[in-house]
Amino acid sequence: MVFPSQTTRFLQYTLQSSLSYSSKVNLILTILVHTATSRISGFCWLIDEILYRQQLNALSITEPLFVLSAYRSASTQMARTLARDTKRFVVPNAIMCAFPYLWLWKLVIWLFGDSDISTEEANRYLNKNFTQEALERHDNNHFEIDTFDGYFLSSHLNGLAFQLGSGVIEKEFNCARFEEWNRSLFEESFVEHVDRIARKTLLYNRVDAASDQRFMLKGHFLQSADALRKRYPDGCFLSVLRDPMDRLQSGINHMAVNATLWQGKAPDWNSLAEAFQKIEVEYCEVEMDWYSADDTKRLAVKFDDFVKHSQKTMTRVYRGLLDCNIDDIPRVDMTAKGPKLYAVNKSLKELGVDEAALKQQVARYYAWMKKQ
Repeated sequence: MVFPSQTTRFLQYTLQSSLSYSSKVNLILTILVHTATSRISGFCWLIDEILYRQQLNALSITEPLFVLSAYRSASTQMARTLARDTKRFVVPNAIMCAFPYLWLWKLVIWLFGDSDISTEEANRYLNKNFTQEALERHDNNHFEIDTFDGYFLSSHLNGLAFQLGSGVIEKEFNCARFEEWNRSLFEESFVEHVDRIARKTLLYNRVDAASDQRFMLKGHFLQSADALRKRYPDGCFLSVLRDPMDRLQSGINHMAVNATLWQGKAPDWNSLAEAFQKIEVEYCEVEMDWYSADDTKRLAVKFDDFVKHSQKTMTRVYRGLLDCNIDDIPRVDMTAKGPKLYAVNKSLKELGVDEAALKQQVARYYAWMKKQ
């Protein structure tokens, strides 16, 4: 549920912003409605605790895998490739993350399990409010694993940061670090949420202690990595390393065409470019430190290796990170993709980014990335 402190803070952001009077009124109403309706989400969550608490608490989460990578790094493709190995992994799909209620998952299966509706038809219906530009940037398959923290943050107020300028984006939607006032959100609430989702997913899939299956989650929640490592000492962490300039350009364009962030308004390209440059530099530093640790449970692989040498890269993941026998590694069938043509694709130059200066800021990251 939305914290009262979040509501107060976002109301203050709104009142202090340079938005027009009508935009301020609309955003204030959005904040208040979101806060009020989050109590319904809390009630739905409580139903799970009433019905399944003992069963959930009896489960153990052993060696979970977190595909924890930067925005626009091919982490979704990596996670979906791994998720095809259903003998080894159980995952919550996008709908399960958006509606994290075990009783609802079971109810939907009971109501629609025997229907003739295909996942393709369901996806088309669920994607009807997304623009073509947004669907070009991200494969919105609601029945596959996707970015978990996006759903978590949208259940709070953090997604409204994009209405409030670069400073608020940097403070409230920064996957590299958090402000002190968000410590409990990312170190406590987020980790508790992950733990409950993991248990619900295991129970839903009837995974018991004798199973070789492990829970997997994918996202960009580097700001919670230390807390997750503390909660799951045997947990594994995997990142895909892509050129920061490519990530930055793709990330800004992706956020700009995501209509759900802008509520019908034109995207603020300047705020996106300003905020995401700072976040990218911070992310490079934090990710480098995190994955440089002397820890066999952390692995970073390069984007180019994953795309061009898929089987070799996945063998490295299975052998080096997951400690699997060579005979247990599935064959990877990666369909070659040509360069994508986007309807909206501003260059870094068009976005006002000094690419040479930014590369200099992350020079240490480039050098580290080459060694992986």
